[in-house]
Amino acid sequence: MLVKSSRIYTDEGLRSGFLSAEDGVFAGVLDTAKGEYEDYGNQRIIPGIFDTHNHGTNGYSLLGDMEGYDNLELIHAYLKSCASQGITSVFPTVTTKSEYLIKDIAKAARGPLMGSEIVGIHSEGPWLNRVGEKGVWVSWPEVDIERAKTMVNDGDGLLKLVALAPEIEGIEPIIEYFQSQGIVLALAHSDMNYKQAAEAYNKRGLSVSTHLGNVMTGIHHRDIGILGASLLDDNVYNEIICDGIHLCYEILKLFFKIKDHSRFMMISDSTAFVGAPVGTYEDMFFGFTITVTENGHVLSETGRLLGPNKPLLHAIGNLVEHVELPLETVLKMAALNPCCKYGLDKVKGSITKGKQADFVVISDDYKAVATYVKGEKVFDDKVDKNLYNHNYGKGKFTPA
Repeated sequence: MLVKSSRIYTDEGLRSGFLSAEDGVFAGVLDTAKGEYEDYGNQRIIPGIFDTHNHGTNGYSLLGDMEGYDNLELIHAYLKSCASQGITSVFPTVTTKSEYLIKDIAKAARGPLMGSEIVGIHSEGPWLNRVGEKGVWVSWPEVDIERAKTMVNDGDGLLKLVALAPEIEGIEPIIEYFQSQGIVLALAHSDMNYKQAAEAYNKRGLSVSTHLGNVMTGIHHRDIGILGASLLDDNVYNEIICDGIHLCYEILKLFFKIKDHSRFMMISDSTAFVGAPVGTYEDMFFGFTITVTENGHVLSETGRLLGPNKPLLHAIGNLVEHVELPLETVLKMAALNPCCKYGLDKVKGSITKGKQADFVVISDDYKAVATYVKGEKVFDDKVDKNLYNHNYGKGKFTPA
């Protein structure tokens, strides 16, 4: 496989030439080439994005609100849509009402490549506590070790990340069990203060902060909360949503002054509403009216943010254009850093000779032109058009 571009973002810097792959792995960047190749001109070629927190996109949902769909067909359509947004590796993310999907996600991961590659499964919950800004508190499910064991068994070795609130009474055996299975634990949807959060990181083995700054106690001058604990601990990897709505650009600049870029992982935290038309929806999962606004907010009736409306490529553009970070730095947060955290950096995460040939061709406005996984083109914007599922919420959507 050969593709040509004058802007290829490799681990050794920006290159011009022919990107070569053999047997699904990068073989290098050549100055000249023989044989057929795809010419992408001056369009940028970047490493494939690794999204570790993704609940759905393009009208396809993993939240348990897609009744009437065959689970495998749903997952395959979801993976194709992820690929259309430059995601080459993904942790499909389930939550309380969709744990039943874990088994089918694992099955899809063992099957033929349908778009983005499933490299693990993420469960956000079910044991979560804090609802957060403009939310309404609800109780968590019973703390049940058998439920945790079912999640692990259904995952068939692919459950890699579980997010939970460590302050929930009786949850310690759950924490210990997941850790015994090699599963990474994230501090999420929690009402802990700084001291409690620091202990969860330092003594209880949690090592990821879920969507940093959102649905967690923030920084106050007398207690810097979970947010402060997550920033001060150099060993903690921080998920960040960079749509410009969940985190303002100024706080992102502050984050990057406090902590090294290598400990941030860009995530979408996307739902089916990424790419959704502006208007109101009677959503099946959340159980209330949801509004998608012109500026990209996805809001509940109380005004609570329920996820982004834009894909991760848009967020990459935000960090370059508005936070003024070099694209090379941003690409590490979107591709290499999560690979480092989840033990895939030897085989994925950068355009490096010998690594899996996962890459994306992007336009200057940060849209995917083509996406390749293992050297195979899994998305082509000239061919794969109209991927949004307009049946999502059909009959329950009111245009703006």
